[in-house]
Amino acid sequence: MKGGIYNMLHMIPDDMEQVEEKLAWMKQNGYEQTTKQDVINDMTKDGVQDMLDTALEGPYWTARWEEAGQLLKVCGPVGDVIGTLKPRDDYADFESDLEDNAILFWRNLATQTQKLIGHD
Repeated sequence: MKGGIYNMLHMIPDDMEQVEEKLAWMKQNGYEQTTKQDVINDMTKDGVQDMLDTALEGPYWTARWEEAGQLLKVCGPVGDVIGTLKPRDDYADFESDLEDNAILFWRNLATQTQKLIGHD
C-alpha cells in the first residue's frame, strides 16, 4: 500500500483524466486544500523538470514558476535564467492549454525544452 501512496503522490499526470484522479486521491489523503490548478501547475513544472533531468543526464537546471500557471522559467546551476516556457499561443495559461489538448500541451513543452537545451 505504501508504494501506491508514493506513486500517486509523485505521479506526473498525462492528461485531464489523470489530473482528476490525482486530485481526488489528494483530497482523500489529507490534502483537502489542493485544487485542480495546483495539480496542473505541479504536473507542468515536474514534467519539464523530468525532461530537463533526462536530457542533461542530471539535475543541472531547475524549472521554477515566474508566474504560476502562465510562465515557467528554467534556471541554470547558479540561478541564472536560461529561458522561459509558456502555453501555446492561443492560451492564457497552462490549464486551458491542457484542457484543450493534452498531446499538444506536452508537445509544446517538449519543443520549448529542446530549444533551450540546444536540441532543436
